[in-house]
Amino acid sequence: MMKLSLFLSSLWLFLASLFTTTEPNTFLTGLVTDGTEPLVGATIKVMKGATFVRGTVTDYNGEYRINLDPGTYDLEISYTGFSVVKITGVRVMGGVTTRQDVAMSNATVLNEVIVTQYKVPLIEQDQTSSGQILTPEQIKELPTRSVKEIVSTSVGSGSIDKKAKSKPSASEAPKGKAKASAPAPATKPVLATEPGASYIDGGEINIKGARSEGSDYYIDGARLSGGIPPVEDISYDGLSMPVDAKLGMALTTEEPAMAAGLIHQPAPRAGLLTAGEWNDLHNWNRHWLDILADGETDSYQLMYQFYPKQRYAILVTNDNGFPVADAPVRLKNKADQVLWQARTDNTGKAELWAGLYTVDKIDGPLRAEVLVDGRNYELKNLKQAKDGFNALKINTPCQSPKDVDIFWVVDATGSMGDEIEYLKTELLDVIGRAKSRNTELNYRMGTVFYRDNGDEYLTRSSPLSTDISNTVSFIQNQFAGGGGDYPEAVHTALDEAVFKQQWSENAIARICFLVLDASPHQGEEINKSLQKSIQEAARLGIRIVPIAASGIQKDTEFLMKFFGMATNGSYVFLTDHSGIGGKHIEPTTDEYKVEPLNDLIVRIITEYTTIETCEGKSEIRFENDPQQQPGPVMQALYYPNPAVEQFTLELPFEVQSVTIYDAEGKAVHKLEKPAGRLHHIPLQGWAAGFYTIRILNNGLMQSGKLMVVKG
Repeated sequence: MMKLSLFLSSLWLFLASLFTTTEPNTFLTGLVTDGTEPLVGATIKVMKGATFVRGTVTDYNGEYRINLDPGTYDLEISYTGFSVVKITGVRVMGGVTTRQDVAMSNATVLNEVIVTQYKVPLIEQDQTSSGQILTPEQIKELPTRSVKEIVSTSVGSGSIDKKAKSKPSASEAPKGKAKASAPAPATKPVLATEPGASYIDGGEINIKGARSEGSDYYIDGARLSGGIPPVEDISYDGLSMPVDAKLGMALTTEEPAMAAGLIHQPAPRAGLLTAGEWNDLHNWNRHWLDILADGETDSYQLMYQFYPKQRYAILVTNDNGFPVADAPVRLKNKADQVLWQARTDNTGKAELWAGLYTVDKIDGPLRAEVLVDGRNYELKNLKQAKDGFNALKINTPCQSPKDVDIFWVVDATGSMGDEIEYLKTELLDVIGRAKSRNTELNYRMGTVFYRDNGDEYLTRSSPLSTDISNTVSFIQNQFAGGGGDYPEAVHTALDEAVFKQQWSENAIARICFLVLDASPHQGEEINKSLQKSIQEAARLGIRIVPIAASGIQKDTEFLMKFFGMATNGSYVFLTDHSGIGGKHIEPTTDEYKVEPLNDLIVRIITEYTTIETCEGKSEIRFENDPQQQPGPVMQALYYPNPAVEQFTLELPFEVQSVTIYDAEGKAVHKLEKPAGRLHHIPLQGWAAGFYTIRILNNGLMQSGKLMVVKG
């Protein structure tokens, strides 16, 4: 459940900063406590009437700090197990720091959503399990507060003397997602102990005589695997303390305890999770075709009935080379049958597929029809993507849509529990940053959470809306639960996202981030549902970007790659470098760059929404350092894009470095401390394809995409 919680916190902070502009040096700060001790990870929502303004979570010291415009606001403070606190009429003065401390009180009744999603049914006729819920008040009134003794209050439970049973060796320990590791340096999360260990204070918890690894324990909504071992203290910024697995908070009990297989983790904040991205479309000739030839994907193609082989890339520009965005494109065979439909992206590119759902080769010649301003344009005798782009130039004005749709599809089953809070924090940080880079765009946001058949719900959704506060409030009320078998209801969630949302009729980008750690169910009916959703997503111009969390398996990885390729999207995967969550598989890629997840998502959104100026120049906007006072937005320009023989990079001032990477993540050109002037970069020897320009300035990385074509 922690994985879902981490994602939700990241996503909440990501949304919280959208559409907000604030006056420098005007802050609201404060301390949130339970009356005596600070609360780490408490959620602060700032409202103006019914309108959501900004949000954040408290840090390790229980402190919060929010940059606001002068005015009068209402505050809503929430924390799991505590009553929501609402404070009205908080006056924030311009140019000064206003302080508002908050003391929260325990809730005698747990929030209904949390209870129903975390609780074990107390009586089920066909189940050989039992369950019990202890509220915060009940726990507080217990004579002792160690985790072992709390768990032992369940009917039929007791402790077993450690001497009566030898501790299993590491090789005998049950396998799980979270792997054992030695305590790491203070700056990294550490694992309490090895998975499967089940001893605490000389005893083991046992329910009705069953093995400890056969029982499930839930503390504050977190599922504990394999019993409850002792926690090891860690050092954080020179302070040694035991840490709670859910939010990384210091435990105040005299007998701290923690779950086997759960990782000690810092309080959720943006920039903790690490990830990589791999785009198989950008690595078609030098990677994907080799994988197809090696037969590495044969079993997965057969399993899901996806055969991404016959690809046709279309590039549409006007007579001056300006990309024509969001134009409908249809792929037809010689019998005039429509084989695939798509829309051009912000670079004027569309991805078309022949025979995506059949192993049989589709014979040519094939042609493409492009609809612009009510007129059809035709490209005949298409060449496959391995041989280059099929380019079309038309006489049309320089113009592009201004709307952006972003939709989040989130696996909310119990297995997502180890990363969800962090993911939530990361993603809520991202959207405001992306918006600040392109303030003239109009954003809409929505989300759907899904579980599986037989769970409390199959899907829950918040529709696409310009009112971001609706999405924020919805996400706050979602938690992990259910599931159990590995496959989940992915097909139902995609159907909800693609067919039941009112996607913009005209948009510069429609992006669907799919966050999951398990595959869909298998079978012909499920496959057809997935195929239908992916085909419709491509037709509508929805670019699907899967984000693979810990626990993902190879069949799911390749299916997510299929989704990304078919819809002109990409593939994002969390990595082990953060030390957060369970084990992440090594992705099927060549070299890739490890980035903070929030930076990576900002980059993707920026790349999908940035378009050339009418003078044919692409922009890279410099993001202001959040620790410094806001200043005017500066930008670098590069042109032409696409480029053939050379391109020009126009820098407004000296930067630390400029590095250009090919699609495989290899540096092909670098400038150290380039001056603020025009830099002409030759392209001799560069292969056709996409390149990433990354500019390092004041410790912040900005990026843009360059397309290289060969005449």
